[in-house]
Amino acid sequence: MVACAPYCGPIATVRDPNHLPRRGSGAGSAAGSAAQARQYISVFSAAGRPISRFLWEPPGGRLMGLGWREDAVGGLVLVSVLEDGTVHQCSMHGKGTLPRIPLHTNNLEGITEAHIFGMRGGGGAGERKGDGTGGEASGGKGEGGGGAVVAGVVCLTESCQLLAMVDFDEPEVFPLADPGLTEPPACMAVLEPVLTSADDVGTAQVAVLLGTEAALLRVDGETVQRVGAPEMATAVQCMAVSASGKLLACFTADGQLHVLLTSDLTRRISHYDTQLVLPPDDMAWCGEDAVLLSWQDPPALMLVGPGDAIKYSLGVEDEEDEEEEEEEGDEGDVKPFGSAAIRSAPAPASALHAESAQGRLILIPECDGVRLLSSSHSDFISRVPEPTVSAFALASTAPPALLLEAFDLFERRSAKADEHVRAMGVGVMGAAVHACMDAAAHEVDLDGQKRLLSAAAFGRAFCRKFPRDRMMSLCKDLRVLNAVRRAEEDGLTNGMRAMEMAGMPLTYSQYKELSPARLIARLCSTHHHLLALRVATFLSLRTESVLEHWAISKILSASQTPDEVLYDTIIKQVDTDKRGSLAVSFAAIATVAFHTGRHELATRLLEREVHTGRQVRLLLEMGAFEAALWKAEAGPDADFVFQVLFQLLDKAPEEQVFEMLKSHPTARSLFISYCKKSDIPLLMRFYERCSMHQCVAEQIVQQAAQEAGSVWPQERVRELEAAAELFTRTRDNGFQAKAVEDSVKLLRIQQQLEAAGTVQLPPPTATATGVGEGSQGGGEGEEGRSVVGASVNETIAACLAAGNNRDAQKLKSDFKVPERRYYWLRLQSLARSRDWEGLDKLSKERRPLVGLRAFVEACVEQGALLEAAKYVGRIGDAADREELSRRFNLPDMSSEAAAAAAAARGEGAILGTLRSFAAAGSAAGAAAVAANPAASSFFGFGSLSFTGRGEG
Repeated sequence: MVACAPYCGPIATVRDPNHLPRRGSGAGSAAGSAAQARQYISVFSAAGRPISRFLWEPPGGRLMGLGWREDAVGGLVLVSVLEDGTVHQCSMHGKGTLPRIPLHTNNLEGITEAHIFGMRGGGGAGERKGDGTGGEASGGKGEGGGGAVVAGVVCLTESCQLLAMVDFDEPEVFPLADPGLTEPPACMAVLEPVLTSADDVGTAQVAVLLGTEAALLRVDGETVQRVGAPEMATAVQCMAVSASGKLLACFTADGQLHVLLTSDLTRRISHYDTQLVLPPDDMAWCGEDAVLLSWQDPPALMLVGPGDAIKYSLGVEDEEDEEEEEEEGDEGDVKPFGSAAIRSAPAPASALHAESAQGRLILIPECDGVRLLSSSHSDFISRVPEPTVSAFALASTAPPALLLEAFDLFERRSAKADEHVRAMGVGVMGAAVHACMDAAAHEVDLDGQKRLLSAAAFGRAFCRKFPRDRMMSLCKDLRVLNAVRRAEEDGLTNGMRAMEMAGMPLTYSQYKELSPARLIARLCSTHHHLLALRVATFLSLRTESVLEHWAISKILSASQTPDEVLYDTIIKQVDTDKRGSLAVSFAAIATVAFHTGRHELATRLLEREVHTGRQVRLLLEMGAFEAALWKAEAGPDADFVFQVLFQLLDKAPEEQVFEMLKSHPTARSLFISYCKKSDIPLLMRFYERCSMHQCVAEQIVQQAAQEAGSVWPQERVRELEAAAELFTRTRDNGFQAKAVEDSVKLLRIQQQLEAAGTVQLPPPTATATGVGEGSQGGGEGEEGRSVVGASVNETIAACLAAGNNRDAQKLKSDFKVPERRYYWLRLQSLARSRDWEGLDKLSKERRPLVGLRAFVEACVEQGALLEAAKYVGRIGDAADREELSRRFNLPDMSSEAAAAAAAARGEGAILGTLRSFAAAGSAAGAAAVAANPAASSFFGFGSLSFTGRGEG
């Protein structure tokens, strides 16, 4: 079983469990037989160099699928699907730090086939059942282009049901529609979901294509559709989806190769008759305009393009070809192959041959071609780029060919070079320079790159306006590509070591689609950290991710190195990169150190972390709550402190938390503020544990005030007595203790008054409605409120209203109520009870403690404007009389004004005065006229009753 990552990524191989040697076979011992039966996963580079080899013994049954996916930063993760439906993830070095993902809970039904998808650019073939490759299924960008490809797994169960899982970071497992099959399909392919920026993973729609004997089925989460072009008369035996996801190639039982649109699977856009009944062992797209088919017996290839095909035999090469290869050595050759080319890159046969299948040819689709992997070679088939054809075609007269010829003549110091340049002209020269640069980008030979770039630089001198930065950018890209392509030790320069040879034969198109950042992440995944660091520095990219990955790999691989030596090595290397060291996450490195059992190293590394949140999270994970609390208090955000407090309350005993808070004033203040809003019992336990008697007493008093009316009075009395006793235990709390004792005393008196049933507070809805002198306030049927819990003033007022002057006097003396306040309470009580005679007597006492203004306001508050007018007339200050009259709409000195008008002006003046009263709407003024005989005689009545505002 082989899994190949696209973009010249690593190759993972594992022996097929069905072909493992039996135990006891051969002449070996029992231990040797057991060792042979153990499964190992071997990982190689695209050039065939071993990267890692580790034991593979996970529980869950046989391995049913193997593939690759990218993590968040572009690194590679090896994904395997077991027979029981469990998805395992690990690095290419066998380090499994990611959680397992169960696809279903029905352990009685196993998985028979699994496809891992989500690698951009790898539009793999839908292999026939039993292939065992388990490689990436269809890939690409989708028709929309520019979207994010969602990674996931599609599995076929023993009952021919389909399960899908998308997003490895937050996996979502769901069944697809029932295809209604009774036997496994002949082939299967996956149409990957592609998300736009406005979509989320929950909207991802996975579609699976199944090739059955009856028809071609398209299955998604809800429907099963019977698709396929009408011209497809026989069953589909093999399928492959193009890298872009737009095209589908189907090989049918009659030897026909059909090409359909994935957007309309009933529409055929091309077909070719291979005249072969035997279905191919593998099939993959070569770019977007050709399909490559391979057979193992006999070994052969067929490249099918629009309307034509080329067959290529993979048998024993001729002796002349072998001699030619020996002369060329390690350099790759370019062989004409119709509209395509085979670029051969011989790989070491010793390592790869042992793990790959016997002579099986594996097709690895790329965005611009197909990689061919065998036991001894790694070849690449792609369409020859148009700039290369125009520059190197035989007898070509294209501008790049003319520019190359002119440059060759210039190097030979021939005068004909000037004639070629003049013949091309300025307009043609610009196109020739661009074409030579494009051809150099696609060239893999160093000498060919130098020749093309030199010709482009020569022609650029004859162009007036040429973007010079394009030449610089292309040279940078080629230097990076040449560095990562190196796979041999010969010709190493600048101190380059063998470990810096990545052996990734990337093409220029693959490099541009992969992006430099993802290339650097892949170099880190294969532990080519020095090369990744040089590439990032050369391209002016961020280097902290490289340094972090290197440090983590150093910790994982140096199990015998002491912590002190490892710490010095990491810090020395990180500090050499001044730009990258400022952004390195030491918390991520320390996390790995902690998980590997190096607690001291993790603590020291964490001290260099500048982000408080990362420090706090790791310290909490390490169980260092005290250190986490110190770091959180020193941080800029109080949320870090709350994070530590919540973790402490969940994982540590309360006694330990309370003891820790004693030495952390900031955390203690935040803890108290939180408990006051959310957990009062916890706060009380904290106060009691810390002997904070005053705080306990204050909390009791506050809680008693908030629960007034909701608890029994006797319970409140007991609570307040306990609070008073706590106040007496602390210094400088005499006032608080005396206040609480007075509250207890008042509660007891109120209980006695309520028990007597003579004193009640007025109902809350009883308000003055502006009735006459003889009216009573309050609605009928309304009951008074309990006096328990009222204040001293309210209790005295209730006693006075009930006529219980003895208890009112006793409350006044017991609680030392001032005379002035008591006088004011009497005034308010008489006004509320509408005892106007008693109120008048109170105002005429020898030494009234409040002025007549208070009497006026009390009468107006009860709606007795007639009574208020009496007290306005008794005020000696004219300015106060005028202000009160204007405030309450009362004319100043209404009685005297009416009498003076009757005596001096006669009836005309009285009529004018009455008109002014009527215009003012003053009931009190009208009453004054009624009280004046001269004014009343004007109407001919002996007595007159007026209706004013609020009176009857």
